[in-house]
Amino acid sequence: MRMAPFSCAILYYFMPVIPSTNIRRRIERTRPPQIKRDLSIDEFYRKRNKVIVIRGVGGLGDCLMHRMMFEDFKLLSPDVELHFGCPQIYHDAVKDHPFIDRVLSIEDYNRQEYLASYVTTTACGRYEMKQAPFSGLHRSDIWAQHCGVALTKHDMHIQLTEEEKQEGRRLIEEQRDRPGPSVLIAPISAMHNKDLLDRQLMGLAKGLHERGCYVFGLHTKPIYPFLQNDIPTISGVNLRQWLGIIDQSDYVISVDSATFHAAGGMRKPLVGIFTFADGEVYGRYFDFFLVQRHRNLDPEWTCGPCYNWGTCPKTKGNPKPCLTEITAEDILQRVDLMFKKWPT
Repeated sequence: MRMAPFSCAILYYFMPVIPSTNIRRRIERTRPPQIKRDLSIDEFYRKRNKVIVIRGVGGLGDCLMHRMMFEDFKLLSPDVELHFGCPQIYHDAVKDHPFIDRVLSIEDYNRQEYLASYVTTTACGRYEMKQAPFSGLHRSDIWAQHCGVALTKHDMHIQLTEEEKQEGRRLIEEQRDRPGPSVLIAPISAMHNKDLLDRQLMGLAKGLHERGCYVFGLHTKPIYPFLQNDIPTISGVNLRQWLGIIDQSDYVISVDSATFHAAGGMRKPLVGIFTFADGEVYGRYFDFFLVQRHRNLDPEWTCGPCYNWGTCPKTKGNPKPCLTEITAEDILQRVDLMFKKWPT
């Protein structure tokens, strides 16, 4: 059964937050008398169809996964004016969504202007840490349930113009150093303990070259192992160019990063490389090949994915066994399956 998202919005608007007994007593001693009043008819009319979803922090991958929510919101309440608040630096990654009426910076919105507002910032962290190591819900479903909605679509609706696609193609081709299908590798995540190790990255590049592919890296900065070995890297582009590059690549290989989510949302031929977070969950709505030491794929692997991103009982260093025990050959095996399923 689908949950109605906004049917109880007025109740939520007036529902008080009840602090603990000691805090409540302290507040009651210090606060001035409050005058209780209801919404005026004018205020209710102005706010009645305005709803905002607020993501107070990054990262980019989370903002992309938020895109999966808004079609269902509009289907449930077509007349709602739906706003999305997120950090300004991510606006270009969500501004083209056909079901978001307005994108706002988290510094610019006023929650008092909305009859219903939903803050998703910490919902995933609470759920995943509570449920780990068996955190079974995709992040878009966690956020949607926080807003009272059960998703059915999970479509990111990434919409690039023809000019943006042509720009992505131009950026790819101006780096080309050999013939063959273009393979984008995104080996670096915002969390460094997800990054591919040098031996994994260079072994992957070597295997792709042997398979007749044009390989290039994509990151915000130059990728050092590729720089040292004269392998092209595209860096320093804006978000719309970044999306265009992903869209125009023939194949994408990515660690658990925003590039993985963007490629999955665009339905690109994709290999995803995961470590301590569950790739089967994070990639649930994508058609891709997973590389991961995973309890469901290897009965002898009993420790993961564990979601234990901060520490690991098996190592004191930053690299974890779920990363270090992946080989370039493991990745290339999934690459071969990708090539077979989606031939150029």
